Amino acid sequence: MSLTVEQWHQQFLRQARWTQGIRSHLYRQAGLLGARTVLDVGCGTGAVTAELSQRTGGRVVGLDLDPAMIDFAAGWVPDVEWIVGDAHSLPLGDGSFDLVLCSFLLLWVAKPEVAVREMSRVVRKGGAVLATTEPDYGGRIDYPEEIRMGPLMEESLRRDGAVPRIGRRVKALFSSAGLEAQSGIIGSMWDDRQLREEFDAEWGFIFQTLSNVASETQLESYHDKAWRALQRGERLVFMPHFWALGKKPAASP
Repeated sequence: MSLTVEQWHQQFLRQARWTQGIRSHLYRQAGLLGARTVLDVGCGTGAVTAELSQRTGGRVVGLDLDPAMIDFAAGWVPDVEWIVGDAHSLPLGDGSFDLVLCSFLLLWVAKPEVAVREMSRVVRKGGAVLATTEPDYGGRIDYPEEIRMGPLMEESLRRDGAVPRIGRRVKALFSSAGLEAQSGIIGSMWDDRQLREEFDAEWGFIFQTLSNVASETQLESYHDKAWRALQRGERLVFMPHFWALGKKPAASP
């Protein structure tokens, strides 16, 4: 995917808006307000990290593998400590954070089970690990049904090394890492006004990211059908996004 850091940032902001409500609930469950140390793994350009720094008076650290993302994040969120690092081998000490979280990270890591174990390692006993949002493209529904975006998105992600059905696995990954896990799925609301406002941005992203699996003609056909359905009040898109919250047992070894 040949997107610029700024283009990724705009996509990250859109994703953060979609899931803002459930994050607020999960932050309360995970004890964000009282956390003295918080780590955002795979922070990207800091779209969610910025929110974390506003909701806790503790130390907030953002970590990402891409130095360009970290440089961008540092330029617009100065009150966070930014680190370049790999989720598979976090350059941080055991038990050094009260809360460790990620958003849309496990979708992209080569070994999600290792990344979750690492997040569990660096959280203190009695602390929490939180995956706020992990999509599952195998459950995507488009209506009208002739707009079949799900299979294209799955194939494109696989070619880029992602795990497009990671959402259904997050609870198992957390449990396997020794965490007391609970999980759920983020509900959807179909707001035609918002769909219209974001239509151009959404389809600009689609044209750029799906060019490796579909022709421009095919994508233009889907684009036109989606716009006409939206104008008729018939457009519906459901993408299951899962969350998982794991507490590290106070008596864990």
